Amino acid sequence: MKRSLRPAVFLDRDGTLIRDRNYLKDPRHLHFYKGVFTALRQLREAGYRLVMVTNQSGIGRGFFRQADLEKVHLRFRHILRGQKIRLDGIFVCPHHPDQNCNCRKPQPALFLKAARQLAIDLKKSYFVGDKPSDVLPALRLKGKGILVLTGLGQKQSSLLKSWESLRVARSLPTAVKWILKGDRHVGD
Repeated sequence: MKRSLRPAVFLDRDGTLIRDRNYLKDPRHLHFYKGVFTALRQLREAGYRLVMVTNQSGIGRGFFRQADLEKVHLRFRHILRGQKIRLDGIFVCPHHPDQNCNCRKPQPALFLKAARQLAIDLKKSYFVGDKPSDVLPALRLKGKGILVLTGLGQKQSSLLKSWESLRVARSLPTAVKWILKGDRHVGD
């Protein structure tokens, strides 16, 4: 039996969901932006899969270990669970940028992997983050990209002006309002 595909919102971690702490390795320094919990609940209620895709080159650079990242993500999921929010998946590129791997955003490997594992319709999905590398996969995968101005977004927004299909939102809650307004017929 073939699984029906659902749309997803692919979310960057640092600078989009949480404050960018520059190679976060201590779970105690994890701080979510205001309005993120409500925004994630609204997406879930509208039928979107919630998938976090994050470059974590701090591992490849030797700034922290995989075990440190796992502790951060354990606390991350614990906080979300306390807010009655569940992510469908977390996909991580741990490589140094010089390794030229195919899983480091903006490369599509992690998005394609998530789509296979979670039965995601990429063309009906959104790619949200604070850097061009977070939202440019939307162009290649025929989805919709939204750059948020939190984190590095304010500095990076001028790099995206030439791509009309990408939108810019003040924050994740603002992006979610736009997503929900544009897609009223999303569901299971």
